[in-house]
Amino acid sequence: MNTMKAVVKYENKPCATELREVPIPQIGEDDVLVEVAYVGVCGTDPHMHKGSVVFNFNCPFILGHEFAGKIVKVGRNVKGFAVGDRVTAETHADYCGKCTLCRTNNYHLCRGRKGFGFHCDGAYAKYVKVPQRILHRVPEGVSLRAASITEPLCVAYKAVVVNSTVNPGDMVVVIGPGPIGLLCMEMARLRGASQIIAIGTSGDDERLVLAREFGATLAINSSREDAVSKVMSLADQYGADLVIDTAGPAETLRLSMDLVRPNGQITKIGWGPKPVNLSLDPLIAKSVTLKGHFSHTWDVWEKCLVLMDRGQVDLDRLITHELPLDRWQEAFELVETKKAMKVVLTPIE
Repeated sequence: MNTMKAVVKYENKPCATELREVPIPQIGEDDVLVEVAYVGVCGTDPHMHKGSVVFNFNCPFILGHEFAGKIVKVGRNVKGFAVGDRVTAETHADYCGKCTLCRTNNYHLCRGRKGFGFHCDGAYAKYVKVPQRILHRVPEGVSLRAASITEPLCVAYKAVVVNSTVNPGDMVVVIGPGPIGLLCMEMARLRGASQIIAIGTSGDDERLVLAREFGATLAINSSREDAVSKVMSLADQYGADLVIDTAGPAETLRLSMDLVRPNGQITKIGWGPKPVNLSLDPLIAKSVTLKGHFSHTWDVWEKCLVLMDRGQVDLDRLITHELPLDRWQEAFELVETKKAMKVVLTPIE
């Protein structure tokens, strides 16, 4: 059989997505073919389905960039991996490998980068073609189910550990108690933050309860409480050393500027679909660092797999639903309505 079922975004317009029969990928000399065991539903996937993202992509393509599985075929130049190996992979399906950014371990920012499920065929399918250079072996003590959502953990690790400063005794505020937000709390806890404050809004009550399991010492629902007054009443009343915005819209950037202490840092992970349209002068007045964060690199993936293997991070806690691939629309609805924290899909014949 030379075909497989896959969820395809076939046209760059709202809701132009469907389950299709497509050819099984043909691999090159430096690639492997991975039989997908589980693929995670990212919060961006429903937005792409509905055409509400702020970045461009070329249709048609198969969705899905969080996955794990087993190798079923290897290209002749592949070394160190074999048929049967349990693997996961970075999202960087392609990049030039030659530019200044690629040569300085910033290949995730390469102008030629193409991501799985955005610019290249992803893993909402039975099989996915993966270049060897972005493969990572899944430790024996880590399930493929958990490994399929290694990617959001890597985003959080890179954002908190690499791109932010967190010291023991610090106060860290995380806006948005979704999967990335919860994992940022976990990373802040591992870095030694003494106060970790989760801020959510309407519909986030269950997620804010879960936030405490991921290290939050205080959870605030901003639809019912004044988050700024609450945070400013803590410690020395200057605000948070670090604010991590995983939500993205202009209002959460405004909130971040209100919450951060002088000489503190705001790390922005969430994308905003609309222009900010507000003054950034508070950044100047407080001498605050505003740091944009995107993606991850090979070394971060290896560290995150160690954390999972040693039991320092438990990703299974995040997975609330498991559905077959042909129920992808139901999965998207669960994510959008916040009825699920994390959904994983399994391939169908």
